Amino acid sequence: MEQWATKEEIAAARERLESGHEGWRRPAAYAVGVDRDGRTGFGLVNEAANHLPAIVLARTLGHTSGTATYPMSAEQLRTAIEGLAPAEACTDYAHPNLHHWRDLLEEIGEKGGQLVAVFVGDLTDEPVDRHDRALREALRR
Repeated sequence: MEQWATKEEIAAARERLESGHEGWRRPAAYAVGVDRDGRTGFGLVNEAANHLPAIVLARTLGHTSGTATYPMSAEQLRTAIEGLAPAEACTDYAHPNLHHWRDLLEEIGEKGGQLVAVFVGDLTDEPVDRHDRALREALRR
């Protein structure tokens, strides 16, 4: 399995993934959450940061740019985790998204719910749905 053990290797991997994803624009914010009982919750949100997990998630879901939400299967989240896992070899970073995504898999296995990914292209964009509104609310906390 490929490993990205240094900050430089992580940056190179991110650049390679971004340049190979035609139409890619980094989001202003993004997150993976769980919709349960009509309420979408986000335990971790990313605003103008953590671009490697963003491109890994985007490639998994086919997202390129703009504001959009995606219902996700557990298998899709596993695919994103596998795509991000090589970064874990670099101990200079805490890898919060990787840990959070693993926790989400466990959570939906125990409590159920629908995984949802939200990308906000620009924070001035109008929210596209209730999942997007929930992410914007989480960003304000």
